[in-house]
Amino acid sequence: MISPAPQPRLHPLLPRFDDDRAEQAFQLASLRDTRHGLALLTLAALVVSCGTLLAAWFHLPHDQPGYLPGQVLRATLLLAAIAAFVTVLKATEPNTLHNAGSVLLALGCMTIALRMTIPPPEGASLLVSMLHVTRDGTTLLLVVAIAVLTLLVGHFLIHAAIFALALTGMLVIAHTWPDGTPNATGFSYAFSSGFVFVLALGSGIQRLRRNMHVSRLELQLANAQLHELAIRDHLTSSLNRRHFYDVAEAELQRAQRYDAPVSLLLLDLDDFKGVNDRHGHACGDAVLCQLVELIQERLRNSDVLARLGGEEFVILLPETDLAAARLLADRLRQAIAEQPFEYSGIIIPLTTSWGVATAHAEDKGIDGLLNRADRALYVAKDSGRNRVCVEMTEGGP
Repeated sequence: MISPAPQPRLHPLLPRFDDDRAEQAFQLASLRDTRHGLALLTLAALVVSCGTLLAAWFHLPHDQPGYLPGQVLRATLLLAAIAAFVTVLKATEPNTLHNAGSVLLALGCMTIALRMTIPPPEGASLLVSMLHVTRDGTTLLLVVAIAVLTLLVGHFLIHAAIFALALTGMLVIAHTWPDGTPNATGFSYAFSSGFVFVLALGSGIQRLRRNMHVSRLELQLANAQLHELAIRDHLTSSLNRRHFYDVAEAELQRAQRYDAPVSLLLLDLDDFKGVNDRHGHACGDAVLCQLVELIQERLRNSDVLARLGGEEFVILLPETDLAAARLLADRLRQAIAEQPFEYSGIIIPLTTSWGVATAHAEDKGIDGLLNRADRALYVAKDSGRNRVCVEMTEGGP
């Protein structure tokens, strides 16, 4: 059975998991979404970069002291946005995406700061001319902050710090040039409050995404456990009869398609009713579990062990001919006979009878193979038990 793994816990303050491995696993699972989000942001950066470049060309006086340096920076940012877009498309690791996102974010903030769609007043300094602050530009900064802090799953604190620095720079410029930004105090209060709201919104959405990730993990685990319950015997954890038929039918078809041998062992515990009668059903259940463990340890990964019912088990052996199957059955029979099964200090001797059969070309399904093994098992029990018989021919222990 699948044992439930401890679910990752969220950090009490930061929008991330406490465990670094859990956080890395979440970021890796969110890689596609992160790439799509960054691709959208890079496309937006391309549009904004082109827009600021053209807006400055058409709206700003070309003889402004900051015009030429600003245009050079805008063109550089446009090329950087193109490079970031190519990097995002090729990135296969979360760190690459997050680093590209941080660089893109810094470039985007610079692009927003360099909008300059409204000409600065005459006589403005070079710095003020280049970093002309408008309400539209600051609003755009907050919109980009919402997009980044909600779309990208990593580097939340780094992204928040970049936005905080960009907003601080804008507010400083707004206060150093009061005539260009009316009511600079109200301007600062409004956008500082908006930024706090953006941080809270981004943090909340990031925590929500991680909670959804945990819920998906729990759902996957629950589905896996339900699947295990549906295919396994509740007592011994070997495959149950229904699922064995599905697996065996598929293996038989594969073997016939590739002309490969496949054999089957059918085993029954000798006088198991006496064990239950003498020691109780709890003892019988414990013996069955010990028996399955003993057999499973001696099988290959490709072999299939199932409980058909009661004390009867079946083993499907892919890529195994009749001689090899008979040899394995005899080894298992001997190992079981020599194994001291124990329950509450009581040693319980146990022997088994085995029927061995191999698939024939004319077999249309697993029933024919099972029937031949069952007839061989009947011969083994009728011949004295604790022995192996092969397809209606007597075999010896």
